[in-house]
Amino acid sequence: MGEGDEMQAMEVRFRSIPAKLTYQLRQQVLWPDSPIERVMVPEDHQALHIGAFEEENLIGVGSFFFDLPSVRLRKLAVLSEKQGCGIGSNLIRFAASQPELQKADYIWCDARKDAASFYQRLGFQIEGDTFEKFGVSYLRARAKIAELTGEAALCF
Repeated sequence: MGEGDEMQAMEVRFRSIPAKLTYQLRQQVLWPDSPIERVMVPEDHQALHIGAFEEENLIGVGSFFFDLPSVRLRKLAVLSEKQGCGIGSNLIRFAASQPELQKADYIWCDARKDAASFYQRLGFQIEGDTFEKFGVSYLRARAKIAELTGEAALCF
């Protein structure tokens, strides 16, 4: 960096959003070659949806479905150019701090096999064997809600 150059940390804010705001990002990141209906979940109207915003731009989403004592994380998606910057981790931690999730003992998800290490770094345990859905390999991952605390550093 030259004299006078500045580095500024990316400021990301998390908040609850309506399901319909998740669809475009879900499709773009998870199933870009599929129709938008592929990323809609019948129970979306019952879930807690969290959005990650950089300024007013939606850069990450995650949806949390309740079946106490557990919560299922589905459709976690972060823009590819923002991945690896702590956004997904902090989105999950933010959700875990919400009163709705505090009622649950644990959170689980079907993690894409190529993303399993992301969940393990966050404290999820991999359970069982690999399985396939729509031609994609998945693993079941699970973590205690109480252990999903703190905040990861975000990229610059």
